[in-house]
Amino acid sequence: MSRVILCYGKRAENPFVMKNSGRKIYTVEELCYCLRDELDSLDGDILGPELAVFLGKELGLSNRSETLRKLLDENSDLKSRLVVVLCSSDLYTANEINEICEEFDKNLNMTPLVRAKKIADRQLSEGRIKSALNAYKDIISDERAGELSEEEISAIYHNCGVIQMRLGYPEEAASMFLKAYAHFDDRFIVRNYLLALRLIGDEDRYIKEAMRLFDSGDMLKELEDEIQTTLERFEETGGLESVERLRMLTEDNRPGEFDRVAHEIISELKTAYRNDVENEE
Repeated sequence: MSRVILCYGKRAENPFVMKNSGRKIYTVEELCYCLRDELDSLDGDILGPELAVFLGKELGLSNRSETLRKLLDENSDLKSRLVVVLCSSDLYTANEINEICEEFDKNLNMTPLVRAKKIADRQLSEGRIKSALNAYKDIISDERAGELSEEEISAIYHNCGVIQMRLGYPEEAASMFLKAYAHFDDRFIVRNYLLALRLIGDEDRYIKEAMRLFDSGDMLKELEDEIQTTLERFEETGGLESVERLRMLTEDNRPGEFDRVAHEIISELKTAYRNDVENEE
């Protein structure tokens, strides 16, 4: 269920920019909402001197600004700084702020790579697929990657495959899906792997891999029907054309246009998914 945010305070002339998402903040209500929404990526840079200046100079919240400055001078913990900002508006109740703090503590207790994965997952869900892909690659190449569970590593490779599919590179996507399957046996991963092979157009390879991965002919037939339905839906909605367009934009090095088209595709996919869910209900 959506939530309408009413902004009562002063509107800033110069916005505060969330460094990870690039969101521009103009009101204290927007600030509190975005801090909550991007809780997993908050650090000393975001909850730092620049934010204290923004609160005082741009939003006219001199008392909050001074309190935050004092906490910074005392080298106070991040949660204390966060609470000062969240209490600057009426957006959240005291109970909600306590819940936010509890979640923030859980994030702080995560290992660096698990936290990095959570941030990358959010980037992917928001349509910032190139940022997500780079983040996933950094995690996989990190010397501490062995700290992650097999399922977490599988999810990272799978999401890399999803991104490569959206970029129009089914061969790279198939490779990622196969690596994901090697770490975690999941039907959905197999489905996407075979879908990528279908998009490559190598029918012999597709049949060979399908027979290798499935002992049951009935299960294979069911999966084939799913893949065919997905391909037909993708063609009907212009998905293949959009993917090819993304691929060309990547090769032409046009990041601005790429991000715009990628966002449109993500929005269309979300709408289609919601429609499918509603139809099933």
